[in-house]
Amino acid sequence: MDKDTCKDCGSSDEFAGRVRSLFGKISPRYDLANHVLSLGVDLWWRRVLVRMSGVKAGESVLDMCCGTGDVAFAFAKYREGLRIVGCDFSEEMVEFARGKKMGLEVEWKVEDCCSTDFAGGEFDIVSCAFGVRNFAKLAEGLREMHRILKSDGRACILEFSLPRIRALRWAYLLYFKWVLPLVGGLISGNRQDYQYLVDSVLKWDRKIDLAGELREAGFGDIVVKRLSFGIATIHIAHKQ
Repeated sequence: MDKDTCKDCGSSDEFAGRVRSLFGKISPRYDLANHVLSLGVDLWWRRVLVRMSGVKAGESVLDMCCGTGDVAFAFAKYREGLRIVGCDFSEEMVEFARGKKMGLEVEWKVEDCCSTDFAGGEFDIVSCAFGVRNFAKLAEGLREMHRILKSDGRACILEFSLPRIRALRWAYLLYFKWVLPLVGGLISGNRQDYQYLVDSVLKWDRKIDLAGELREAGFGDIVVKRLSFGIATIHIAHKQ
């Protein structure tokens, strides 16, 4: 079986359909759940990602798996004079982002992030926060990032991970396995949706070497920064 296909979801098309449906359902309360469950730290993580991107005035940024737009808006607040595009395969998420009324210039598109309609070499930066874990085919998604980046463009990825210190990992797993699905379910109205989050992060942390996957997709000069004792990790990789 293809290593990029979820074992529990059948084919990659079935997996993509289930993930699209899940995020569509929780889009109205997605922001609230994120901020409550992370105690607001997720907003800081996104700001760190934007700073580490090295974005400059006049550059073009695509935020893949943009969800409700927090990373795209973070780029717009950080630097004027950018072209910023947010794309997601969930139409509900994109519509929610479009309706946020932030007074910031962002283009919104519904796109399959593993196979977009963007031109090759169109963007200086492609960012993705908590999205590559949900690619039906990880290798295809990373190659698509590489294709649409300009020469020496940067892929900037923020994803969940697990602490390496044993005591912290144990305490975090208690929260992650028991508290997060319960509270997330109370906020969103569906505990099962947040159980998917828990399961997907545990599988991701055990099985995926993202730096290695980025090298296979054609990236180099990779910087890895672990945040908040390792519960999130940023990868910055340059197109080569």
